[in-house]
Amino acid sequence: MDHRLILAILTGKLIAFLVKLAGGGATAAPGLIALKIDPNLVKKLSKKIKYGAIIISGTNGKTTTARLASDFLSSKFKTAHNRQGSNLLRGIASTLISLSSVTGKIRANLGLWEVDEATVPEAIKNTHPKIICLLNLFRDQLDRYGEVDTIRTKWQKALSELSKDTVLILNADDPGISILANFFAGKVVFFGVNDQKLDLPEITHVADIKHCLNCESGLKYTTLLSAHMGHYRCPNCNFKRPNPLIRAKNLKFKSDFSTEADFTIHSSLFSIPRKYALVFTLHYNLPGLYNVYNLLAAVTIGNISKIDHAIFKEKIEKFSAAFGRFQKIKVGKKEIVIFLIKNPTGANEVIRIIAQKDKVHLLTILNDNIADGKDVSWIWDTNWEVLAKKIKKASVSGTRSWDLATRFKYAEIELSKNNVYKNISYSIQKSIENLDNKNTLLILPTYTALLEVQKTLAKMEASTKWHED
Repeated sequence: MDHRLILAILTGKLIAFLVKLAGGGATAAPGLIALKIDPNLVKKLSKKIKYGAIIISGTNGKTTTARLASDFLSSKFKTAHNRQGSNLLRGIASTLISLSSVTGKIRANLGLWEVDEATVPEAIKNTHPKIICLLNLFRDQLDRYGEVDTIRTKWQKALSELSKDTVLILNADDPGISILANFFAGKVVFFGVNDQKLDLPEITHVADIKHCLNCESGLKYTTLLSAHMGHYRCPNCNFKRPNPLIRAKNLKFKSDFSTEADFTIHSSLFSIPRKYALVFTLHYNLPGLYNVYNLLAAVTIGNISKIDHAIFKEKIEKFSAAFGRFQKIKVGKKEIVIFLIKNPTGANEVIRIIAQKDKVHLLTILNDNIADGKDVSWIWDTNWEVLAKKIKKASVSGTRSWDLATRFKYAEIELSKNNVYKNISYSIQKSIENLDNKNTLLILPTYTALLEVQKTLAKMEASTKWHED
């Protein structure tokens, strides 16, 4: 009997009980304390999960991808999933503790882990994954992660030490991701977008990769979709975009923030042999190019896990985005739409979606707390200029509201001194007060600002419902 493991689980369960009693989520603290007692807790409990683990990581999209993959997988497996987004090793430990008996028996037969980019090597060593899905790498929170090359180098080393039994899923359109196939000896499956032009407004692409990662020659693009993602090749060596076996095309982005696309799964990936590729058209309630990639990644995970293909269409069409990533809320008769922004690439894609509309009412909230990243220089790499002629009324808020106001000035977005707010809750209330029932307020918060947005809107919704009743 493993007494250290038992003590760690018991302590973790006690911490979880106390945190929940105090109104917390118990997504990190139980695992943090338990790992101090038994640093091998995740490794030990992971070995008891019958079908092993799936790891999902990347700068953008891992939460949405993991949640959609969970919806697919739950039709066949009992999944252990850090669904609340606590994506360090302590978050995985907390989830495992919540699903384990005191002796370490797990009430799940598959682990599904959303993993922070910097935690990927540690997660691989502790969970021994059967599938690893890597979505993208963009500049994000430089004060925490460093440049993207730092993260990629760590990933390369971890993948080179992996068992050949693991399946590696990679984004074919991101050259910084597709090149990782060179460092892995097992099976690699690529996903990507086959459209050569998007029906979205053009933006300035902030590319973190301009040169071939093999020979340092300048990459040539026949199609540039977002940042450095697209259809590329090196003119000097054999590095080029791989042919994705799971792909999307005929992308149509609607003004109501929904999307339509044709998804194709190559016949070599079918659970049962078929003569032709499987093609299905979807209309779903998620906006933008970035969510197309999230869907492709989740479908790839589901297909490799031999999920019935009919479930993909059913689950995708019913799916709604994770907390604040994209969310529609009504306060009385007024509609509010929330888009989380946290780095230049993600923010640029949100801007492209918003730019489909005219007479936009916009509230952008910029915080610089630890979870946001202290470095807010990324707002200067974000193409706010696209919105200059689209905005009817703009406001800014948050701890770095004046930095954002300065950026808006250079983007020629009209902003009076009265529309710069330090207090987030007050800025939301004023923005909604100034909104008529015919217009929609778009709120773009960074991560910690999103938490306050949610609290404020929840109070306003409750107050409105009380008055209506």
